[in-house]
Order: sequence, then C-alpha cells, then structure tokens
Amino acid sequence: MTEKNFFTKLPYLIFISILTFFFWYKGLESIGFTLFLVVCFFILIFFKNTIHIIPFLFNAMFMISQTEWDVNLIPLYIYATPVVMILGMVIHAIRFKVNLFRGKFMLGIALYGVAMIASTIVNTEVINLNTILLIFVAIFFVLLYGFFANTIQGDNQLYLIRVMVILGLLISFEVFAFYLQIYLNEGSQAVHFALEHKEIDLGWGISNFIATYLIMFIAAITYFVKKYKLHIFWIVLALFEISMLLFTLSRAGILAFLGTSVFLILYMFIKYDHKLALLLNLFLGVLVFAGIIYLTRSYFIIVIERFESRMLDDTGRIELWKEAIVIIKSNPVFGKGVFARAVAENELRMFHNTILHTLACFGAIGGLALVIQFISILRIFFYKFNQEKAILLIALIGANIHGMVDNVYLMPQYMILMFVIIAVVENAGKIDKLREELRVG
Repeated sequence: MTEKNFFTKLPYLIFISILTFFFWYKGLESIGFTLFLVVCFFILIFFKNTIHIIPFLFNAMFMISQTEWDVNLIPLYIYATPVVMILGMVIHAIRFKVNLFRGKFMLGIALYGVAMIASTIVNTEVINLNTILLIFVAIFFVLLYGFFANTIQGDNQLYLIRVMVILGLLISFEVFAFYLQIYLNEGSQAVHFALEHKEIDLGWGISNFIATYLIMFIAAITYFVKKYKLHIFWIVLALFEISMLLFTLSRAGILAFLGTSVFLILYMFIKYDHKLALLLNLFLGVLVFAGIIYLTRSYFIIVIERFESRMLDDTGRIELWKEAIVIIKSNPVFGKGVFARAVAENELRMFHNTILHTLACFGAIGGLALVIQFISILRIFFYKFNQEKAILLIALIGANIHGMVDNVYLMPQYMILMFVIIAVVENAGKIDKLREELRVG
C-alpha cells in the first residue's frame, strides 16, 4: 500500500472520526487529544507533505467535550498544543527548507496581523502578558497560513472535501448524542426543556459555533450529491446534518444556511445533465425527512415555535453594531484594540459582525486587510475554476454569511479551516498552472 493510498483511504478517515467521537462522548479527550497531537508532531517532522496531518488536526478541534475549567485546572494538553505544534512546524520548516512567506493570501493575512499588532500597541498603556499574547497570536496566524500554503503539496481538493464530509457527520452525531444522552438520563421532557432554553453545548462549541461548521460541512456533502448518481444516499446524509443544524437552535445559523443554500442549489443544477433524476431524488429525500419530522414532531414543534417567537428578536445585536460604529468613528485608523468591547478590563467580547468587529478593533488597516483577503480569495479560487473549488468557496461563503451576525472570523477553528482550504486550493492551482505550462511547452 503506497503512502498516498494509505492516507487517503475512506475507512482510514472514518476510523479517525470514530475515535474522535468515542473520546468526545466518553470525556476522554485528554487521551485522544494528546494522541492526535503526538501523531501530528511526528507527521510534521517526518513527512514533507503536511496534508497528512489534516484529518488529525481537524478532528482534534471537535473532540473537547467540556471547557468549564477553573483557570488553575486547565488541562496540560491545552497548554502543550501550541508548543508542540509550533515545534513540529519549526522542525519541518528547517528540515525541508520551507519558505513560510510565500502565498497569494499572504499580503491580506500579514496586513491583518500588522493591524492587530499596531492596534494592540497603540491601545496599551503598559506592556503586559496580554499584549505579548495578542502580538503572538497575530504572528502565529500569519505563519500558520504561510506554513500550510508552502507545505501542502499536490491537488488535495477532493481529499479535503471528503474529510469535511466526514467531519460534518461527526458533528451531527455529536449533536444527536447530546440530546440522546439527555433523553436516556432524564427523559423526553428534559429534551424539551433543553430545546426551549437553547442549552446545547458540545464542549468545543455552543449553538452558533456548531452551526458555522455544519454550514461549511453541509456544503461539502453537496459535492457528492452532484458527483454520484446515487443521489438519495448523499441527500439523506445532508438532510440529517440539516436537521441537526436546526437542533443547534441558532437562528443566525439557520438564516445563514438559507442564504448559502441558494449557492448550493445553483451549484447542483448548473452544468448538470441529470437534472430530472436529481430533482426526483431530492423529492424522495424530502419525503424521508418529512417522515422523520412526523415521528419526532414533538421536538421539531418546539424548535419551530422557538424560531417563530424569537426570529425577529435581534438579541441586542443592533445595539452592538451601533456601539461598534461609534468606536469606529472615534478610532478610525487603528481601532480601539481587541478589547474594544470589554465590559471589564481585559475581557474579550465581540461585535457579532466580522466587518464591524475588524473596523472597531483594528481600524482602517484591518478593514483594508479584509478587502485584500477577499480579492486574494477570488484570485485563488477562480483560476481554473472547477467543481471542487466551487464547493470549497461556497463553504467559506456560508461561514462568512454567518459571520455577518455572529462571531466567526478570528475563531481558532474557523481560521485553521480557512487557512487549510485556501492553501489546498492555492496548491491545486499550482498544479493546474504547471500542466498548462507543460502543454504550451
């Protein structure tokens, strides 16, 4: 079995996610996370192509089952993670002579890092541990993109989509298991109560965070709905994920998905020769979904009633946006720093809108960085545009639609996902360019 075959086999990827679910469900993330971290470290120092760490890295992000730690009780593996990963990346860069400062996205993310650092320095009267940490985070984001952009090799777009599909199912089963555990331990009424009060918490993320990643991963599964003639199988899986998205109770997430679904529908039917068969399978899938809703209608009724009663309630977001605008007007160049919305000293709060948050915290420099990032993404994705690039772009679009009303950008999991997606597409573009040059030559 070749290295490529071993690391890309579907059973191998599924097994990693089954392990992740087991560690998450049993609360054994200290073992699982440490194991995955060690595997990532050894892959980094022994393998030139870092695409092989992606299944372990991505799964680890959705393994932690609880984060209700006292400051003095934060597990050792949380502290060890950045140290071990950075050490592995440094060894990899030295051993394989990697230039970390190349990439079409580098200007945008580097300027964002500069904006974070400049804003932090301007708005800090006394240099302290928080200042140093924020500067470190800004530099780390830049180097993280540079690392993946220059160490992921070959065309791995299909491989990445496959990993994202499995992750979507992993998160969906975690949501299902969350409610199932409540049902088994406390009964149906306890599930009703959890739904009515939006109590979902998977440890690594609560309602809105879970929704962001489900939106991205539902987009990924749509790729296989179109790719394979057995539409119904993939449609049922997608509908299962959509139902779990509903059970996150994230109104912003649902609305973002509805916006994203327009792109997904266009994706499925544009340049597709079997539209009638796809429509029929979609209809059959909806019938199956309707049957499931009917059998579990008491739960879905609560979800629907919650959305009906609270859909127009902005939960204070409009006031937050007004507050952000006031800060932008008074601090237009550098912003007010990462703690712009702090209620107490050094309290990190966000403005629930990527653009307003960036402008309020990091000023016009940060805003310019976002514009450059957007242009860079278009350049990267639309070079030799294909089905794989389209679906990965839609995944990013979906997350950023959600980012207009929730905290998405700057969240560690999203940033890692974004960097890897961009790096994979960018490196696939290099392969396309090389092939084109060979044909011309």
